[in-house]
Amino acid sequence: MTFPEDTCAAGTGDVEQLLRRRAELSRLVEPGDALAGLLIGHLGAEDAHRLIQSDSRPGARLRTELAVQGEAAGLGRRQRDLAEGLARWRTRRGQADGARDLGTIRRAGGGLVVPEDPRWPRELDDLGGAAPVALWHRSTGGDRAEGLARLPHVARRAAVVGSREVTDYGLRVTAELVEDLVGHGVCVVSGGAYGVDAAAHRAALRRHEAMTGSRPGAPAAGGAAAGAGGARQPRPAPTVAVLAGGLDRFYPAGNEPLLRSLGDSGLLLSEMPPGGSPTRHRFLQRNRLIAALTAVTVVVEARWRSGAQNTAHHALALGRPVGAVPGSVHSPSSAGCHRLLRETPAELVTDAADVVELIAGLSGALGTGEAGSSVGGGVQTEQLPLPSGGARPDVVDGLSQADRLLFDALPLRRLSAPGKVSEVAGLPMSQVLAGLTRLQRRGLARESGGHWGRSLGSQPGG
Repeated sequence: MTFPEDTCAAGTGDVEQLLRRRAELSRLVEPGDALAGLLIGHLGAEDAHRLIQSDSRPGARLRTELAVQGEAAGLGRRQRDLAEGLARWRTRRGQADGARDLGTIRRAGGGLVVPEDPRWPRELDDLGGAAPVALWHRSTGGDRAEGLARLPHVARRAAVVGSREVTDYGLRVTAELVEDLVGHGVCVVSGGAYGVDAAAHRAALRRHEAMTGSRPGAPAAGGAAAGAGGARQPRPAPTVAVLAGGLDRFYPAGNEPLLRSLGDSGLLLSEMPPGGSPTRHRFLQRNRLIAALTAVTVVVEARWRSGAQNTAHHALALGRPVGAVPGSVHSPSSAGCHRLLRETPAELVTDAADVVELIAGLSGALGTGEAGSSVGGGVQTEQLPLPSGGARPDVVDGLSQADRLLFDALPLRRLSAPGKVSEVAGLPMSQVLAGLTRLQRRGLARESGGHWGRSLGSQPGG
């Protein structure tokens, strides 16, 4: 199977068919669904897609084989039940249109790369069954045909993450750290969010502009470098943003100018197809990609509970080094960093030299599929227990995974019919109706005239 040189271009024959199947699977399956990953790995994308799109029941042999693989991967009894998996994936069959989604991303200057493609980032395979079924990418300026070729080798990538409520101290440290890393030829990967993420991306772009003389929206001075035999080599991206929603929309909206500038010389990545909404669950699952795509994860600032700590735990579960920047003992914004330093193998980081040292000390297991011991890698890592009297509990604490997905799917201000909630959550109607009742009893959901939404005041903490 021969893939086109340009990952933003349409393939021919079997290649385009495979891209469409993988594109549709990325809409049918929620990020981090390890059972779906096992099924696709066992049957192949084509046969797995055919099974999900049909109404047929899986044979006893397939159910048994998947159950055995799921148990070995650490999945619980219900998590490895293929019948339950098919029921939730089939709720979105009416939304699957791979040709439409591929057309949307290509018109936006992007494309899709799949595991069968030699250009697939093999370090993602360390996530096992929880690896993404496909990876959408987008560039917003320059030579868009470079696409995924802008992504440097994993040993030249570092994640820099932290809280959205960043302090002046955090902004200064992030700027100094990132500008020095980019100066060392390291690509900085983050999540495109407010706070530390945005500060990291801006610092990387500033240093890139100073080094190359390029301006946002303009090609870098000197263009791409020439490789062996005079072949044109794309200039490596100074920064990459991994987003939790589809790449046809920039989220958060307040960072749209930044993300557009980032796309000029960097790269935007997501496992969600165009139109995919960035839900809470998808933000948390996005963090595993940031950890898997990089050689080291650095947490600049983090509260006692934060998404940045979630990223750090994914990295630790994958066997990747983690660095944490110390701060004031009086600052809540540094409490998570101090917690990582006290309770995990995270290393204290104060400058870019410390980060480069962590990268240099990493073993050669990157991208071999050997770093993680469980199918979900960091997805199934047990989180650090909260001590009594710690941070304010989140409203979704204690909810099952299905009920968290259901809560994410409920609209904030309006109401939706259970059928629509079923589609958005990717859960069968039987689970939706039972789950809505449970959420209502906990004061998290409201009902009026058979339609449902979130209760007022039930926003999750962040």
